This record gives sequence, structure tokens and C-alpha cells, in this order.
Amino acid sequence: MSFNDKQTIFTSTELDYEEIVDIPDGYEKAELKDFEDGTLITGRPEMSSVTSFTFDDDGEEKTVNRFKLFVFKDDEQLYVEINVNLKNDGDIHKNIRKGSVLFDFLTSILELENPGSVGKSNIIRNANLAEYREFVNRMNEMTIEVKEKSGTYVFYSFVVRDVKV
Repeated sequence: MSFNDKQTIFTSTELDYEEIVDIPDGYEKAELKDFEDGTLITGRPEMSSVTSFTFDDDGEEKTVNRFKLFVFKDDEQLYVEINVNLKNDGDIHKNIRKGSVLFDFLTSILELENPGSVGKSNIIRNANLAEYREFVNRMNEMTIEVKEKSGTYVFYSFVVRDVKV
């Protein structure tokens, strides 16, 4: 038997590529919560693929879907790691509600492309994160603004304020 021929035995095996962001040696990690509301952070952006992982949450199995956005401040050897939690796995997402980190991220990019395009929208019906990942990973520089949000608990979001190719 030769493995030089087209694969036919393991037909249910699916190969794929998960985009993983390499962190340069010696860089210090920061998160949005390390910055005050309204802080502008400028650096080289990279967006990872959507990943899913399951963990034990006090005896209950919980699955989290997310992608990570990194903003590398190379001159300071610092990177900001932003976890963007998602409702489902994969790149296609539907019914993204205003108030979520994902909504803030996507609509701020849409506003940069076409000011006023988001208007009074409070839901994104369909979005393909692969398009946004391709856009972000082509950028030389991105400026984000930290947004502190509170309700039943405090969490941090961000909006994209500027990009440079």
C-alpha cells in the first residue's frame, strides 16, 4: 500500500487551519480591565480564529466560544489581549445584540468604513468573522478605545477608532 495516492481510507477526517497568534518573547500581557474607561490604545492588531473549549465550572461542564483580538504595542513590548465571547462556534454569527463586545467591535469597524451606516441599529442580523479577521490582520496599526460597562456586573468592551494599512 502506498500513501502517495489520494487519501481514501480515512474519509471522515477533516483537516483545517486554526489561526493562532504568536506572542513575541519578552512581551508583557495586559487586558482591557487594566485601562481606564476612554483610554486609547494603539498598536499592531491580530485577530485569531474562533475557538471553543470546554471546562468544569463547579461540577458543570461549560463550553465557551470566542476569538481573541491582540493589540501589540511593539515599542513598549506590551500586548493587550481581548477575549470576545461568542454564542456559537465558527465564523458565521447571527442576531448579535447591541451591548455585546462583538456588536461594539463590528459596528465600530462598519462606522469607520462608512460613517453613519450603523445609525440606530441595535442588532446585527448576520456577520462573517472571517471577513473581519482578514481585514484586521492586514492592518499595520489599529487604535481602540476602552469602554467600561456596568449593569449587574462591570465588564469591558472596546470600539475601533482608527486603522492604518
